[in-house]
Amino acid sequence: MKKVAILAAPGFEEIELMAPLDILRRLNMDVVLAGVQSDKVVSTHEVTVSTDTMLDKLHADKLDALILPGGAGSWVLRDTPEVIHLVKKMHEAGKLVAAICAAPSVLASLGLLEGKNATAHAGFQDKLAGAIVHDEEVVVDGSITTSYGLGGAIPFALELVRQLAGPAEADRIQKAIAYRH
Repeated sequence: MKKVAILAAPGFEEIELMAPLDILRRLNMDVVLAGVQSDKVVSTHEVTVSTDTMLDKLHADKLDALILPGGAGSWVLRDTPEVIHLVKKMHEAGKLVAAICAAPSVLASLGLLEGKNATAHAGFQDKLAGAIVHDEEVVVDGSITTSYGLGGAIPFALELVRQLAGPAEADRIQKAIAYRH
């Protein structure tokens, strides 16, 4: 069974966290929401979520994918040594690392987007140092998947399904959620 972790940092963008969480939990995968600073995390718009686990309980060797939601929480992700360590370990192992909105800038700050195709929210595209920046909903380059923001949250989540469970499952989920794109 695939195991996916989504990091919840204070100031996360709600839809960017919840769309992948909801869509991936529709599959036979172990999808955990991990608190970065606490097990109750407040979003950009004052929505509080309870996490399943904490960041310090995650280990790259036990994960198949890691998702970084955007929003103001991206700065918390960027400035948390344990997050940096986990992202680097996942990347070194060739495992799926996905980031949306402002969060691709976290990957760029680690040098992981150097020479890679990527996207981010328009306000953060200039922070993708070394990346080949595309103004598209979702960009995949190797084991890194990026998306430009809230409007791309469902296509982002469906792309993660495609990578983790295959195109047939992505099509099935797309139909099940009545997403017509």
